[in-house]
Amino acid sequence: MSASDEMAAPRDVLIALTYGLELVRNGAMLVGSKAHPHLANRAALAILAKKDGLWLSRTGLVADRASDTRLLQQLLHEAIRSPERGEPNGSPVTLPRKATHNALIVRVVPGPGVGCWPGTDSRVALMTVYDQDSNLDVDDSILTRLYGLTRGEAALAAHLLRGKSIEEASEELFISPHTARTHLKRIFMKTDTHRQTELVVRILSSVL
Repeated sequence: MSASDEMAAPRDVLIALTYGLELVRNGAMLVGSKAHPHLANRAALAILAKKDGLWLSRTGLVADRASDTRLLQQLLHEAIRSPERGEPNGSPVTLPRKATHNALIVRVVPGPGVGCWPGTDSRVALMTVYDQDSNLDVDDSILTRLYGLTRGEAALAAHLLRGKSIEEASEELFISPHTARTHLKRIFMKTDTHRQTELVVRILSSVL
């Protein structure tokens, strides 16, 4: 292999990774162990630019709360150092914001092992950031086909994906909060999830 071929390979990998991240409708970043993004799609850059809930400082990615920043660093470390374990415990995590009541939902999983960034670790973590204020419109029928939800359960799940609380969703759907919670229990069972944050990430990962 010639020297030019050796130089072209990392460049081609970066082009492919950039293209792949842009196909993700949510924020997506490849992040190193020091919490510095090596690559981010436009959706992620737009979220970071707001500096609300998550932003990029000189030291790396920072959340509004110091405890959340430490948790992100821990998740990144686990995903990078022990990729064989899969998604770390504690992921996904919610990051509260000041400008809106809907928190960001951040998922950290092991990323690809590539040597595209000289002088840094060859392995990175894939951080996906879900902004529930992005007006996502999910077809209820898709949720019915994917998870076997009833029409009522699918309608509730779609409202939760938009950042609605159980109370807000039940009011908009003209059902009681008790009925909504019963629907939610069945949704958890059918989607193999246990909490609302996990549910949102599971469905968004399936339909986007």
